[in-house]
Amino acid sequence: MLQSMRQSTQGTTAKIIIGLIVLSFAAFGLETLLPGGSGSSVADVNGEEITPFALQEAVTQQKRQLVSILGDNVDPAMLDDDRLRPRAIESLIQRMLLLQQASALNLSASDGQIGASITSNEVFQLNGVFSTDAYKSVLANAGYTPERFKRAQAEDIVLTQLQSGLRESEFSTATEISAATNLLAEERDVRYIAIASDELVNDGDLSPAALRQYYEQNEAAFFYPEQLVSDFILLSPEDFPVDIEREAVEEQFEVVKEEYAVAEQARVSHILLMPGNDEAESAFANRISNVSDRLSRGEDFSALAAELSDDLGSAGLGGELGFTDGTAFPEEMESAIAALTEVGQISPAVQTEAGTHFIRLDERILAESIDTEAILNEVEASMKATASERELLLAVEELRDLVFNAADLDAPAKQINAMVQQSEPFSIESGRGIFGEQRLRDIAFSDDVLEQSNNSEIVELSDKRFVVLRVRDRRPPQAAPFSDVEAKIKERLRADKEATSLATMQDRVEAVLVSGGTLESAAADLKLEWRVELASTRLSSQLPRPVLEAAFAMPAGQPQALRVVAIPGEGYALVQLARVSAGDVNALGSRETQAITARRLSEQQELSFAEYLLHHRNTADIVVR
Repeated sequence: MLQSMRQSTQGTTAKIIIGLIVLSFAAFGLETLLPGGSGSSVADVNGEEITPFALQEAVTQQKRQLVSILGDNVDPAMLDDDRLRPRAIESLIQRMLLLQQASALNLSASDGQIGASITSNEVFQLNGVFSTDAYKSVLANAGYTPERFKRAQAEDIVLTQLQSGLRESEFSTATEISAATNLLAEERDVRYIAIASDELVNDGDLSPAALRQYYEQNEAAFFYPEQLVSDFILLSPEDFPVDIEREAVEEQFEVVKEEYAVAEQARVSHILLMPGNDEAESAFANRISNVSDRLSRGEDFSALAAELSDDLGSAGLGGELGFTDGTAFPEEMESAIAALTEVGQISPAVQTEAGTHFIRLDERILAESIDTEAILNEVEASMKATASERELLLAVEELRDLVFNAADLDAPAKQINAMVQQSEPFSIESGRGIFGEQRLRDIAFSDDVLEQSNNSEIVELSDKRFVVLRVRDRRPPQAAPFSDVEAKIKERLRADKEATSLATMQDRVEAVLVSGGTLESAAADLKLEWRVELASTRLSSQLPRPVLEAAFAMPAGQPQALRVVAIPGEGYALVQLARVSAGDVNALGSRETQAITARRLSEQQELSFAEYLLHHRNTADIVVR
């Protein structure tokens, strides 16, 4: 029966039906991913949902950050969605908790703050000036609409307000500052013997004969683990190119072309005067008249906004409100802005429900006609990509049936015009290419695929790729050839010799110190250089950082006990803590004292914010699905 059902789905009519089903799922599935969609959430925070769309955005952002930091050196396994998803969900939960607290405190971001945040962003600037084209291009590449980006900016501003409020309310007492100052002002006399790596290992220690002997004595440590070689079929949208009729492209263009039109925009600033609760009408009228008179005398608009505007959000920005396309502000303001024809021109007093405005035109960007050919090409590319993905999904569904009971991958691949590829050997711990993903290696080593010799299930990878695999060859653990591990042996043998030599030197020097000798005499006996720095502090020292950190971690009163530390690029050091003197606040200069105070306050602020977040995390009603 199962076989007859499979056969019945191979005809043209059946494929068309499957295609329509796939399209309907794609359409409704997309709606559930968009903000406000009806899809199931991945988590709830105090009744507010975190959508799958938001989670995928957070995962994608983490991938971009990893790629920007590590570049071509990034391990593909680090970009696996399953690995990134838990941290992404936690970051979204924390963000929503903070936004809820900001809302409870009635924090908000004004249009002026949002506009200033956007226009001052260097990413949207060309030659230091905000560019509408750059703004649209960057947002499009990042998958943002202007409205979504503005909402995100508003949230970021509100979160900054919340964090700043918490940080600024924190303080350190005089006792705390004094204790921190005494600790950081503590002085330590430090002596150490410098040892170059070459002085610990000689050429004979790493000779070919020594390497070979080490290999033979430790052969069990140089085994290749069990490895597999797999056949696999990999499908991606690029495997299914589709031509689109020009007529269909033009029809779609007519539907979407208005979305590409850029309306005329104006960047403006304002001075807002709002009547006070107990302010007489005559007093308010005098304030309006005063502003009008001072503007007519040519006083600086931005300075007057900072001094007199009742809009606290924009006053600190010189009254700047950002851009409007004719719909951002109340109708009365938009009418006044439309009447301003020259940059720098200031409107007469404008009345709105908020109060009385004086509006200055800072910049006007004319409407842009759309580049029809470029948009046609973009629409065509989008339609081709959608059609390719549709063909891909149909092929995946067909392949899923074909490989279910197939004895190998050759026949299924031939039936869908795909190619069977062969992997390089891989182990459960590591692999190359697509087998760099742990998930695929786990499937290959699973009982169903490895022991039962079945084809795997179809696995979806990143970038809309799908793969099915079958184990071709199983290679048992075996000794690695000497030539393959010679470099590793040399590295390991060097480390062993260095550790042994360092331990011997440490014992010899400590014996000299215990018998009443000095570090200087011990260094001379070993024909090594010794160095000293008196009165080192945590904030002021010429010691190498590893030596300084070791010296301040060592207990006082034990000058015969040495500590070995590695100094990158130089070798090693045998560190002796000779003397400890209590910190003296009075011995510090004002700059050092200020630095210590600022450091202590910063640490306290970070701790306070972390505790604030942890408290709300522990008391919130959070459900992760």
